[in-house]
Amino acid sequence: MTSPLAQALWDARIPLHISHASPPSSSSAPPLMVTTIPRFSYLALLLPRLAAFFGAPCSSFHFEGVQLRNLAAGLLLDLYRPELPWRLTVGDGVAWDIADTFLNCVKEADFIRNGNANQIMKMSKDHTTQLWNAVVDNNYAAYAKVHARLLDAPTALKHVPMRVYIPSRPPPGHPDPDPGSFKVVQSLVPVASPDRKPRLLGQALKHMMPQLFPSSRDPVLASAVLHGVAAPFEAPLGELMREAAYPDGWLCFVVVV
Repeated sequence: MTSPLAQALWDARIPLHISHASPPSSSSAPPLMVTTIPRFSYLALLLPRLAAFFGAPCSSFHFEGVQLRNLAAGLLLDLYRPELPWRLTVGDGVAWDIADTFLNCVKEADFIRNGNANQIMKMSKDHTTQLWNAVVDNNYAAYAKVHARLLDAPTALKHVPMRVYIPSRPPPGHPDPDPGSFKVVQSLVPVASPDRKPRLLGQALKHMMPQLFPSSRDPVLASAVLHGVAAPFEAPLGELMREAAYPDGWLCFVVVV
């Protein structure tokens, strides 16, 4: 059974204006690729189209001089918070094997949820291929059908795969020695509290980063952005994972101070 919220997240798209790092040496205006990409997709999936469009090697993306990491497009948008349409530069550089990276993240999320990776290891090659192809095609219905096998474990859910991204913010008046950098905070987050009540987002944030999140009820110093909006601290993490995790199974929050 598909979720209306998850379907809405899969339907969300990011407008892009993409130029090449080495435009042709002519008096005419350099070509510009105008397109959109699903929030749950990856920029690397645009590379074949871009190479054909520009007639030049394309393997890496930059935003304001920063080479972008191999993360979901929506997560990159939350990290860098650009004006839309997002203006990117593509060029030759370090390439990523996005399919292998995605499946490795799926395996890691499965291990965290259950304390083992039995669910993903029991899946056939055809099923893992279908899972990735659903992401490539941005087909939520096909994805949900396969991903349900991962969530239907014989034992109760133990932990929630959760990462918190903290963008670098130098003090006012100081140059940023590493523009575009960020820190990733990750720990084992139980799906339930010791009293067996569902673990809430605010409780997890306070436990992981008490200096940034001194209150488990309110975003006093910082908020945790998920899919472009501040996530409610009272949200049960187990439900949030099932409704709003990225296709690789991870809940990815970006800290905004």
